Amino acid sequence: MKYVKVVFLGLPSVGKTSIITLLSENRVVKSYDPTIGVDFGSLSIGECEVCMWDFAGQDRFRFLWDDFIKGAKVIFAVSDSTPKNVLQTKRIIDEVRQKTDAVIIGIANKQDLPGAMKPSQVESILEVPTYGMVAIDPRKRVKMYSILRQALEQVVLTVASN
Repeated sequence: MKYVKVVFLGLPSVGKTSIITLLSENRVVKSYDPTIGVDFGSLSIGECEVCMWDFAGQDRFRFLWDDFIKGAKVIFAVSDSTPKNVLQTKRIIDEVRQKTDAVIIGIANKQDLPGAMKPSQVESILEVPTYGMVAIDPRKRVKMYSILRQALEQVVLTVASN
């Protein structure tokens, strides 16, 4: 079994914990309980044991990010799909890109809310492959699982070719 570290980054209240809970526990989180520091989830996909790291998005915890992204193979940059949040997420991606060679994927969460930018619009700003998501919809678990699986396949191919 191969251990793979996957990181979820983003501002507070964008749905990082909700996505991880949906994936690892097949459960929907309806209440907001801010992550303090870091939280974890895990699941097995094929030959990979995936450890998902959920970083607190508050400014006071950002100093931890540099150390916590070390060893990550995949980073999901999660946005709530509002223009302001997408632009802030772009800055996060630009900072992180300088510190890692991990695959970075955008998640345009909260697609069910009025005024949410379309995933294609978010992708054009983030400049990374981006997928729409509604982390509080249990039917979206299969979609998120598929996105994660594709990212892992990309990482496995990258590792195999080096």
